[in-house]
Amino acid sequence: MTNEKNNTPLVTALFNDRQSAECAYNAITTRGYDKDDVNLMMSDETREKYYSSDSVEGDTELGSKALEGSGVGAGIGGTVGAIIGAIAAIGTSVVLPGLGLIIAGPLAGALVGAGAGGLTGGLIGALVGSGIPEETAKEYETGIKSGGTVLGISPRSSEDAAFFQREWEKCGGTQIYSSFENSTTATTNARANTVAAGGQTAGVNRNADHKEAVIPVTEEQLHVGKREVETGGVKINTHVEEKPVEETVRLREEHVTVDRRPANREVSEQDAAAFKEGTYEVTERSEQPIVGKEARVVEEIVVGKDVTDRTETVRDTVRRTDVDVDEIHPDKTPRS
Repeated sequence: MTNEKNNTPLVTALFNDRQSAECAYNAITTRGYDKDDVNLMMSDETREKYYSSDSVEGDTELGSKALEGSGVGAGIGGTVGAIIGAIAAIGTSVVLPGLGLIIAGPLAGALVGAGAGGLTGGLIGALVGSGIPEETAKEYETGIKSGGTVLGISPRSSEDAAFFQREWEKCGGTQIYSSFENSTTATTNARANTVAAGGQTAGVNRNADHKEAVIPVTEEQLHVGKREVETGGVKINTHVEEKPVEETVRLREEHVTVDRRPANREVSEQDAAAFKEGTYEVTERSEQPIVGKEARVVEEIVVGKDVTDRTETVRDTVRRTDVDVDEIHPDKTPRS
């Protein structure tokens, strides 16, 4: 099954952050494809944010691919398991005029080969020109302008296409498009129309004696997954404040006093012993305040998380093949 526009199989998806794009690129490499097989579309602003030459995050294989268009990609990348860098290292990278859009990979080469006319149609024109439906192309344009990344691959088989669709959905990819799926749907409708008209169609399964025909009735099923995203949080800052304090303390001081008192008594032995020259010293003492500080824990801030479950109803539409059978009588009058 191939792309109706250029006969090239194509699977594409939009990834809203760097982690989901890296996850998708890992799925590509585990399937045996390399960076030269990958198409990449992102805004120049997104490339500068995640994969600039000054960014540690840009030092990845996928980041090198994103940087190649700005002339620095060859020196970046080679980190084992690094993803985002590899996408922009595909042989050709172009910048879409007026949009600051980076396109790398086989799609870029096709646009360059188409000349100026392949670029002047804008992002949607470039996507539609590569075979992506216009409605999907508009979603990609909105996602890219919001900082997302579009990855694309030309699968070698329908099994590879189904693998990429399944793995990219697990990575958080949105707007997943596959030319294999669209071609299959178109073929099924064409066969149903032919059978309703009474024609013989090679695509209808019949037994050897042509006594029965088997028409497949297909139905889409809705699969709802989950992924974790950041929705908010708290930020706690601590700082030290100084404030003046005062305490009152009683201090004792000594003061020496000297009094002369008149006396008239006989000299005692103690007085006689003191009847000689000498020096007497009396020391004054006083108390001074001593300041000390002690740090004590007076309050604790406890940060925790409460986890709650909520039920959300996901609504979408699924398609199913309905078969109408008309009986044709000899008078050519059909009856339902």
